[in-house]
Amino acid sequence: MAVAPTPRSIVLAVLLAAACRRAGPLPQPAADFGIEAAPGEDAPAIELAGLDGARVSLQSLRGQVVFVNFWATWCPPCREEMPGMMALGRELAARHPGRFKMLAVSVDDGWDPVRSFFSGPPYQGSADPLLVALDVSDQTTTIAYYCAARAGCPGEYKFPESYIVDRHGKLVAYVVGPRDWSDPRARAYLEQLIE
Repeated sequence: MAVAPTPRSIVLAVLLAAACRRAGPLPQPAADFGIEAAPGEDAPAIELAGLDGARVSLQSLRGQVVFVNFWATWCPPCREEMPGMMALGRELAARHPGRFKMLAVSVDDGWDPVRSFFSGPPYQGSADPLLVALDVSDQTTTIAYYCAARAGCPGEYKFPESYIVDRHGKLVAYVVGPRDWSDPRARAYLEQLIE
């Protein structure tokens, strides 16, 4: 015997279909590049002071793929990977306007070393295209990302470390240590998420 659908069952079916379509399979991380899959849960909140004095909020970037990098000026590998990371950020922001953002969260003790870092070559006073934020004192945001990506807290924290948040606000991947961000595998993986 057939049962006529109720308005409630129709709404539930439409919502379920939309959720299944949106939550389609994520691209496989480029494991040979060192991109590791994260659990895919909501990314920890980011509400930090920005280099320009404004607040930096992950929530305000919802709808974009966000590359979050934790670094420090006193960290040689962080300093070495920054130019390539910024070049990748410029390229993706230009190719996908309004759909990709790169956020560099410094764990330095204050703004002076960060400003000094970006005032020298090759930056000449510009951190563009990065949003730059500072996670001072107890580094709550940094620790939240380290723990969320692994579904548990590691015994130690190393820098740099990068995290990928998809346009739905889910933490989908992370990269431990420095990388050559000019490698086409990095761009290909990020573009799969953007598109």
